[in-house]
Amino acid sequence: MGFFDSLFNSAKEIIDGSRQAVENIQCDMEQDSSERYDHPSEPLPAAEVHTVSHGKDVVFMLSGDFTEHGGYTSSAVSFKYDPEHLSVLEWDDENEMTVSLLEGTGDFDEITECIEEYLSGGTPDTEVFEAFSGSQYMFRAKLEASDYIMYFYVLRSDTSDAYDCDVLLLFYPSEVRSTALEKKLTACFDEAARTLTVS
Repeated sequence: MGFFDSLFNSAKEIIDGSRQAVENIQCDMEQDSSERYDHPSEPLPAAEVHTVSHGKDVVFMLSGDFTEHGGYTSSAVSFKYDPEHLSVLEWDDENEMTVSLLEGTGDFDEITECIEEYLSGGTPDTEVFEAFSGSQYMFRAKLEASDYIMYFYVLRSDTSDAYDCDVLLLFYPSEVRSTALEKKLTACFDEAARTLTVS
């Protein structure tokens, strides 16, 4: 029995040691993640973005921290947060943060549901909601779904079909919530919304 007890205790020590090592790695990763989210670089100067949506010229200002990328199915144009101080290894597609102008809501069903509720006279149940009168936007809202946050402005249009409404969208992982990086992203995004013109 002594041999088996000794073997069992040795195995238990190895398992406990492995478990502690994994916990230490997870803790280090969380600290690294927090560090990069809590100490982002200052926003780069905004540059003018030109695109065409539904045959109309669209212009807005967006920080140089964002570089153009493929976007989503319904994107007229899309930009990915790509700060110079982070390497490709540190910033992968799992942590994608984007600003996109969408021609219709596309695959963003949660946004479609918000618009449908608003068009039917209701107030969407979202973290942030603000309706606008006399503006090019119907409303802005913020909601969380599937570990991501969607902060968006819905452009005013004559359509009664929520799927056809155009949307300016900021999309980022939920883990960025309440960090300095979230403040930076939303400030850059709000500048894009404030400067957007359609002609």
